[in-house]
Amino acid sequence: MFVHGQQSCAGLNRFPNLVLSNNKNPEAMKMITKKTRFAVLFALAFFHTPVQAQQNYRLTGTPTITIAGTSTMHDWTMTSQQAATQAQFETDAAGQLSKVNSIVVTIPAESLKSGKGAMDKNAYNALKTDKNKDIRFQLDNATVNAGNIIAHGTLTIAGSSKPTELTVTAKQEANGIRFQGSKKIKMTEFNVEPPSFMFGSVKTGDEITITFNITLSNK
Repeated sequence: MFVHGQQSCAGLNRFPNLVLSNNKNPEAMKMITKKTRFAVLFALAFFHTPVQAQQNYRLTGTPTITIAGTSTMHDWTMTSQQAATQAQFETDAAGQLSKVNSIVVTIPAESLKSGKGAMDKNAYNALKTDKNKDIRFQLDNATVNAGNIIAHGTLTIAGSSKPTELTVTAKQEANGIRFQGSKKIKMTEFNVEPPSFMFGSVKTGDEITITFNITLSNK
């Protein structure tokens, strides 16, 4: 941009010579004046076009992350309201999300609670929380289209990492941007053995659904 500015100034420095050579030609003077005005307006518009800068976003409010599954006895859910985030986004002139540059979401595995102590204990054993404290998603790349995001990244559960695609909706609200979505996975894909209860008489299904509802703000 700076180089372009120098070239424009050089052109303007030649303008007096053009004026001297055409001062006896009124029509030529009018053409030069019009061109000069256009050049000035173009330069002002070009150099003052607002650029949407990358901004850091942080968690606001209470996040909700739920894991839901099945068992031979009944369906079950575990919910966490804890998360740490690092994110950088870009927004358009209307404040709508236009680009996701980076995002990392970390959830303490033992913040997931079912309301049943025995179930929680078995789940933590399956997740190997003694050695792997967190569940983590780190973005590799994303496409944004009218508030719909296709995010590709790495999901880490129980110390095992796999490439994962997430479909996310982003909605601008008064306190920030709300991100919502869900993803079905199989526990065995992450080397997690589905927990069992009551001495193995009750077994959980391999497939689980992870649902998230998180709001991030740059304020």
